[in-house]
Amino acid sequence: GGVGGNDDGYAAANGSPGDGVKDRYSFAHGCLGGHLLSGEESFILERRSDDSVWYGVRTFSRPAHPLALASYPIVRVLQRRFARDSTRTTAA
Repeated sequence: GGVGGNDDGYAAANGSPGDGVKDRYSFAHGCLGGHLLSGEESFILERRSDDSVWYGVRTFSRPAHPLALASYPIVRVLQRRFARDSTRTTAA
C-alpha cells in the first residue's frame, strides 16, 4: 500500500462513513510541566478502503528551559530522523 500523511482525523478512533478509511488508529502524547521541552507528538495509521496503508507522524516542540536551548538543534534532527525512519519502516 501507499504511505503518506493525512491531516484529517487525528482525533478520530475510526474512519468516518464515506471517508474511505476502513481502520484508523492514533496516539498522541505531550510533555508535562517541568520537562525540558514543551510539545507534542502524534501518530496515525490508517487502512483505506482500497487496502492501502497510510501513516503519519506529527511533532512540534520548543525549549521550555534555558538549558534545553543548547541541545535543541540536535533534538530537532533526531525528531526528523525518527519521522523519516518510522515512515520507511511502515512502507516496507
